[in-house]
Amino acid sequence: MSLLFASLLSCSPSSGPATLETGTEAAARGDCNPVEGELCLLPYPSDFFLREDASTGTGSRVAFGPTSLPRNIDGVQMAPDFWNELDGFSTLGELLAHLPEASLEGVIPWDDLARVDDPDVRTVIVDVETGERVPHWVERDVFGGQPDRELLVLRPARPMRHGATHVVGIRGLVDADGQPVQAPAGFAALRDAQLSEDPDLESQRPLYEDRVFPALEDQGFARGELQLAWSFTTVSQSGSLGRALWMRDDALSWAETEGLSYTLDPVQEADCGAGATIGRHITGTFLAPLYLEDAQPGSVLTRDAQGMPFRNGSVEVPFTVRVPCSVLLDPGLSPVMQFGHSLLASQDEVGWSEVGQIAHDTGAILLAVDWTGMAEADRAAVTTMVVSQPDRFAMIPERLMQGYVHALLSRRLLGGPLALDPALMVDGQALVDPSETWFYGVSQGGVLGGGYAAYSPDVRRVVLNVPGTPFTLLLARSTGFAPFLTILQTMHEDPADVSVIIALMQSLWDPGEAAGYARFMNQEPLDAQTPAKEVLILAGIGDALVTSLGAHIMARAYGATLIAPEARPIWGVPAQSPPFSGSAIMEQDWGVEDSETAVPASGDVAVHNVVPWTEPALRLVKHWLPSGEVIETCEGVCDPD
Repeated sequence: MSLLFASLLSCSPSSGPATLETGTEAAARGDCNPVEGELCLLPYPSDFFLREDASTGTGSRVAFGPTSLPRNIDGVQMAPDFWNELDGFSTLGELLAHLPEASLEGVIPWDDLARVDDPDVRTVIVDVETGERVPHWVERDVFGGQPDRELLVLRPARPMRHGATHVVGIRGLVDADGQPVQAPAGFAALRDAQLSEDPDLESQRPLYEDRVFPALEDQGFARGELQLAWSFTTVSQSGSLGRALWMRDDALSWAETEGLSYTLDPVQEADCGAGATIGRHITGTFLAPLYLEDAQPGSVLTRDAQGMPFRNGSVEVPFTVRVPCSVLLDPGLSPVMQFGHSLLASQDEVGWSEVGQIAHDTGAILLAVDWTGMAEADRAAVTTMVVSQPDRFAMIPERLMQGYVHALLSRRLLGGPLALDPALMVDGQALVDPSETWFYGVSQGGVLGGGYAAYSPDVRRVVLNVPGTPFTLLLARSTGFAPFLTILQTMHEDPADVSVIIALMQSLWDPGEAAGYARFMNQEPLDAQTPAKEVLILAGIGDALVTSLGAHIMARAYGATLIAPEARPIWGVPAQSPPFSGSAIMEQDWGVEDSETAVPASGDVAVHNVVPWTEPALRLVKHWLPSGEVIETCEGVCDPD
């Protein structure tokens, strides 16, 4: 049994989270939180929906009731099973409240995050143990065009600590006429020490008296001025990532014991003397352990009696290797650059000419597999899930965990038995350096790659092109999400339910994308065998597919430096003129403004498709990958001029 497995089953918190239940028997509790009163799950996330469980990393477990989650227009109720396996909520998930009369006057906007420390700030998220405020901005979900159903959204601007209790306070909000917004009746009863006849409200009174109100008073939020307040506990590292890391370690052990077997298709050769950049195109398949119930799209992880995955046979994994002419003409041990493809696409994108040119100019061998879980083959299953079974959303992140195993073992294959295959040799000279691995992801490849690279014990340097995190921040601001949003709106009459469903997704999504690993890329150790990574982020202001606000969150989480002269300052990201070494973010300005609200940016320039392939970006990548040094590649601010 691995240490991760033991940790998942037996860890107890260093300082216990807020939990509503006491004693050995949990009192009967309704499925809805009466603090706000109208929408069952709000405010979200909330410790109201935790129960004590000493076997988890936080000492608690999520306990949504059978009718806590939304139901669709056909009356089909979302089941809470996958969420109820967690021991807390996402470290980068959005926080939701329903205060329909409140305007956004005076709240923290995304472009003025420094206001989080203002003494008169309207909202606060505080880490109870450290007393630190979580930087965030406030906006509204505008999915349905019904103002009275638009939820107030607090979005963390950097990841919160795992396994930590946080308190949220809201005060000073006014309506369109400048009049103070009234607190929901349930919360007002707690705030004003008025007894109610609702046992679910009264059960929370000790928590509010002992933790919520004192924590807010320490922040200068007087109890009497609060319009809403609550507490929530973030998921522990083991509770969120335990399965993914156990699968990683088990797969590596399996590969070492069983060996990695593979088959190759006929190798395609190109004439390097005729100006080709890629001299060999190699495809094939290898065997990897399967941890899903089956290998088909829509499947979820196997689960033993303790809820942990187990091997369920093996699966054939297609892979692509491309050897640049620079390596073939001057053979020696070359680094491997793993490639991550874009939204619901495939490994075939590794054949893009620009990617081949980068490989040729850096002398790196390209390696790609599909992002199982969000690949072209998953498209139909994902659509079906959104239409009829959003409570099966776990299929996406759980298949992504399997996809991470495929990416990891493909690298071990290329550095192991495949390295000695004639296809990867020139005149008896091996070409693959087993010790040097880079990752290069584009769009979705950057979002998912932010997780894979942090999780990988092999990757050393990481290029994330037009990326962002968390996924649920990206969705509302992405034109690519429009078809799926339309489905959700069609199947759920209340726009507030759509907001809740999207917020729920993030806690499940964390172990399959950058959000769940954001603190562990290079700021905190993930475990003893996983080194810190250097990261280069390429982003564009006004990106309508993957908002640059998500790239800013990555930059803060990774301790990146903004390349000066900058197009604009990024709060929490220091700017520096090149040359310098380490993690960095280049932000390009194409004259398209980011949207002020939670909708996609608009403009004539397809920023998303331009940023990765500009000459300054390509020159920077080609220099940084082998050296780790950021150099000046733009004349002044990075823009078309």
